[in-house]
Amino acid sequence: TLFCRTTTTTTTTTTRTTEAFSIAHGSTSSLKTQSSRLASFSTNYWNDNQNDSDLPSTSASFAIHPMEVKAVEVTKRLGLSESQHKQLAALCSCVVFWNERINLVSRKDCAEDVVFGRHVLPSLAIMSSLISDEKNEEEMRVIDVGTGGGFPGLPLAIALPDVQFVLVDSVGKKLAAVQEMAEELGLQNVQTHHSRVEEMVDDELNGHLHLHNYDFVLGRSVTKLPRFCFWVSDLLKRDTGRLLYIIGGDLEDKVLSKLSADVCIDDLLGEAGSSDKRLLTMQQPQVQLLADESGEIKRIGSAKRQRSNPRRKNRAAKGAWSKRDSSNSKQRGYEGFKRYGY
Repeated sequence: TLFCRTTTTTTTTTTRTTEAFSIAHGSTSSLKTQSSRLASFSTNYWNDNQNDSDLPSTSASFAIHPMEVKAVEVTKRLGLSESQHKQLAALCSCVVFWNERINLVSRKDCAEDVVFGRHVLPSLAIMSSLISDEKNEEEMRVIDVGTGGGFPGLPLAIALPDVQFVLVDSVGKKLAAVQEMAEELGLQNVQTHHSRVEEMVDDELNGHLHLHNYDFVLGRSVTKLPRFCFWVSDLLKRDTGRLLYIIGGDLEDKVLSKLSADVCIDDLLGEAGSSDKRLLTMQQPQVQLLADESGEIKRIGSAKRQRSNPRRKNRAAKGAWSKRDSSNSKQRGYEGFKRYGY
């Protein structure tokens, strides 16, 4: 049974839990109508951490409720079963539930139809690139860098239960929520790792477990692509590893020249208007080349830099005792004192 656990008794939480339970059992009594669609598109709707309180919302442009016929048709076209679709629907409810407590995705208009259309479907678009590989799925290792609210890792783990996924993020509270959702959904092929990705291979105890050990590295608008390549280049298997990166907007020529594929998410899903993003594919040698050209410098360890102030270098601390100069005579205050007798 799939449902989101709750420890409060508010009306909102109870309703959210009931909806997730109903979706997992195929009930349609709690379904919402699709949100009205807006005309404008966002230039970077993956930027979940930005303060968008003053920005016009465009999430509804991609909204589609997971139990709509259109949504079911898309997942069927991708080869997913009915039970997998119900898991995806339950995932949407869980994300909404946790997002009320932790900022996993943008809170401006977070609802199940927005989560499914804006986050789940673009994540599933990566499927074709993973399963088209000649490797055995049971031997395949995939790492999702900067997973945030669990995307694209969790939807792909539902769609590909034989593939092992490692979800990495530097924000511990987000990763704790992702781990909780994975357990609630019964996903046995998901591991979470709390770390900065650029420090994973330098770990004295477990660094060897990550060094050149992944068939695929996934990311979605985490940072500029050259910097991202610098962070993850040591994770990919030499020669055979591949980077799959969801991004929007224009790219530099030095990035375009190294891509082995650049495909619109719409085309991968077979659904026009489902996204304004694209999926980039890059082979490991090109990832390494772009990393070398990034200009980034690897900083090992998280120790804070010591600030230096040359003006205070030889200055004694305020109130500190100073060493007495013995060459000077003691000042006792009674030089020239004369005693008068009576």
